[in-house]
Amino acid sequence: MPWSTVRPYAAALAIMLLATVLAWLLQPYISLPNLVLLFVLAVVVVAFLFGRGPSILASVLASLAYGVLYVPWAYLYWADSGQYVLTGLLTIALSLFISHLTVRWRDVALESEARALELERLYQYTRELESERLRNSVLSALSHDLRTPLASMVGASSSLARSDTALTTEARQDLATLIYDESRRMQALVENLLDMARLESGPVVLQLDWQALEEIMGATLAQWRARLAPRQIHVQWPTEIPLLRFDPRLLERVFANLLENIGKYTPDDTCVNIQVTVDASSVHLIIEDDGPGLPGDPDLLFRKFCRGDNAAESTGAGLGLAICRSIMEAHSGRIVAESRQPHGARFIVTLPRSQDAELPPPDDDEDLV
Repeated sequence: MPWSTVRPYAAALAIMLLATVLAWLLQPYISLPNLVLLFVLAVVVVAFLFGRGPSILASVLASLAYGVLYVPWAYLYWADSGQYVLTGLLTIALSLFISHLTVRWRDVALESEARALELERLYQYTRELESERLRNSVLSALSHDLRTPLASMVGASSSLARSDTALTTEARQDLATLIYDESRRMQALVENLLDMARLESGPVVLQLDWQALEEIMGATLAQWRARLAPRQIHVQWPTEIPLLRFDPRLLERVFANLLENIGKYTPDDTCVNIQVTVDASSVHLIIEDDGPGLPGDPDLLFRKFCRGDNAAESTGAGLGLAICRSIMEAHSGRIVAESRQPHGARFIVTLPRSQDAELPPPDDDEDLV
């Protein structure tokens, strides 16, 4: 029989011998019934460390040690002997029951630990798959979505740089505009990649300040209006919009990504409606279009690297809306998408209102003027 099989039983025997010696030393100070608890404790230790088989051996040894060493059988009447026999049997039964519970608890604990380790390995494997997917998606974006504008920029700039090519002023302007537009496309893609890397690296640190929502939206729309042409854009603001606390750079990124999606996925004759509504607790920015609409589950678009059914016709890594959702969640707000009937898309950006919103106090110098 291999030693690995015998070792738990040998250890159980050693522990019971140690308990017996300890009980013998404590006998002058502890009553005999209390010594039973010492043997039961030794059985529990054996059950916890070595399992069911050694614990059964320890239970039998505990009963024998107690009965042989501490019960004066030669001086007992048969009735008293029966009582001690019953005590011994109860000791064995109690030891077996407690050892059984201990073994079951030990098995459950070991199973839970093994399950936790398996979940940890599964989590690490999932993280590795996600990291691999992230690397592949970034490489795909860099190889395809950057290569196309780079090729256009190289071709246009080489035409401008060649002195032997006669270009009209209009042609030169067209080439310069092409270089500008393609560089902006590259900038938008790189900024999305960098923003996602920042958002994934840890909690977002917001540079909060009291801002006018219409100013941020107006400035962003002014930058994108020419690139959204010839789409018709209708803007409707309420008379008064309360000041809100938000990070202007990050919120501008949300608006820019939404307008960029309109430019990518809607035809030129699309009509875009932008409006703001205010209620007691929130301010809602609603951007609607009458383009082709959204896929079956619009919420899927907010996942990283997820793109619509017609995404193959445009460039991008599928990060824009995922960045928008992360930014809005950092502001304790939200962004949702839904389809319009009979066709079109609607994006609703919601920011919470602060009850203590107020204008900054005027300077003392202005009061004295």
